[in-house]
Amino acid sequence: MSRKIILWGSVAVLCAYIAIALCAPLLTPYSPTEITGAALQSPGTGHPLGTNDLGQDIFSQLVYGARITLLFGFCSALLAVLISTSVGIVIGYYGGLLDEIVSRAIDIFMPIPMFPLLIVLTAFFSPGVLQISLLMGILGSIYGIRIIRAQVLSIAQTNFVEGARAIGASDFHIMSRHILPNVMPVVMMKFVSSSQRMLVMGVGLSFIGLWDTTTVDWGTMIQNSYTSGGMALGLWWWLLPPGIAVIGISLALALIGYSFEEKFNPRVGVNRI
Repeated sequence: MSRKIILWGSVAVLCAYIAIALCAPLLTPYSPTEITGAALQSPGTGHPLGTNDLGQDIFSQLVYGARITLLFGFCSALLAVLISTSVGIVIGYYGGLLDEIVSRAIDIFMPIPMFPLLIVLTAFFSPGVLQISLLMGILGSIYGIRIIRAQVLSIAQTNFVEGARAIGASDFHIMSRHILPNVMPVVMMKFVSSSQRMLVMGVGLSFIGLWDTTTVDWGTMIQNSYTSGGMALGLWWWLLPPGIAVIGISLALALIGYSFEEKFNPRVGVNRI
């Protein structure tokens, strides 16, 4: 299958998720926290996916849950990319002692698995959703700084950068007008891959109850289904929809990254010859 077809199909799926999140009030007749009927109703008229143990409409929770889940994943990834791009460009351009200090700090933190570290930090400090998003963005930036730095080191030695220096261009002008545009493909790739990773980790943290459980998101829905007997009773309409939703968005982001890889990574094209 052509990478272009895969790309546009994945983008269409991603856009559908975003549209559902934005139009949630128009797509659902109930509030996600409203008790709308008897508990544990099977799918039927008025409740396409039935109700949970509190009598809340599962379809409404699924649709509204897209808002928190996607917002959390994309905001965390955006913060991670902003930090990694800014720091990577600065240390790659200037080098010297600053580069050495940051590189050694990255060497210390990179071997530490991010998800277990997040579990420990969130369990100890009990932060809210916003604080967890900021924490994930900061920790996630560590993995991108080294990649951006490596790109900047090679770009900083090119003729057009040397020419800009020769005519007296400021460092900020060189970094923003000459270096940043040349690392943008890598930045885009990092954003896509970080979005997928952050989104899945956010669902995982929500599932194990390490953030505000009153929020309606897919991880909380899966947790409630598991702890309230939905899995034991075989209530598939409670457990499967949020799980399928997580798999769908994760797969769409992964395929977008796969489709971009051939364009942004020349080694892929060479290997296919």
